[in-house]
Amino acid sequence: MRMSPLAAATVLSLSFAPPAVAQPAQLVVTLYSFGFAPSPIQLAAGRPVTMVFANRSGSAHDFTAPGFFQHAQILAGGPVGSEVELRPHETRSITLIPARGTYQAHCSHFLHTQMGMTDTIVVN
Repeated sequence: MRMSPLAAATVLSLSFAPPAVAQPAQLVVTLYSFGFAPSPIQLAAGRPVTMVFANRSGSAHDFTAPGFFQHAQILAGGPVGSEVELRPHETRSITLIPARGTYQAHCSHFLHTQMGMTDTIVVN
């Protein structure tokens, strides 16, 4: 059985097509008065993820995670130092490749940590 020229061209073009580039997974981290969700944050080591930080509060908050950001490979967005600062109702995205480990996160604003604004990031 012979293939039509169109079918042969299609098969040929598929065999030389570049591999599809995987899109990063997306995880929304919600900041509210006084906590984070999800808790704990679960990520896959070595897999790109876009973390969308959404402050749902009428107050400013930050997501401070020194060890996590220090060991991650930042691809886009990037924290300032070890924190993502958010004004009321602001959203920011960071794309990164997380490193295996367990990391602590908190809001560094005055008394926010003491009021329970803490989280754990688990990267398996």
